[in-house]
Amino acid sequence: MVVDNIAEFSLNNKYREKFISIDYGVKYLGLAISDETNLISKPFLTLNETDLLSQFTKILDENNIYGLIIGKPYNLDGSISKMIGNVNLFVNKILKIHNIPIFLIDERLTSKQFKSKENSKKNNVHEKSACLILDDFLALYRNYING
Repeated sequence: MVVDNIAEFSLNNKYREKFISIDYGVKYLGLAISDETNLISKPFLTLNETDLLSQFTKILDENNIYGLIIGKPYNLDGSISKMIGNVNLFVNKILKIHNIPIFLIDERLTSKQFKSKENSKKNNVHEKSACLILDDFLALYRNYING
């Protein structure tokens, strides 16, 4: 289920299970995972879409994942980018595999912070971008939990 607000997303996470985020890209998807306290994110994996979908349930089960955060692509001016169609298709594929709560969060500039000429060929660029997405979410989550 895709949820629109942090309250709805956090509703059933009573045991403070971990979160995973995805920086969606056409070739590669970067993943980051929260620590046990949901304070910080850690780079996790870089996979292509096919590999991620085939391993998705196993990744969730082995890492005690409660929810999925996916970067929602916007243009710098705030308009939705062309990539949103790809992200929406991907979300639907995920929901066919697992009924995990999914929270879409603005990802403007996350990938751009790490994509430079010297970093562009390194897979961990995608994982670092996923960390930024997850860090943004974890800040919202902590603020909600702490009132």
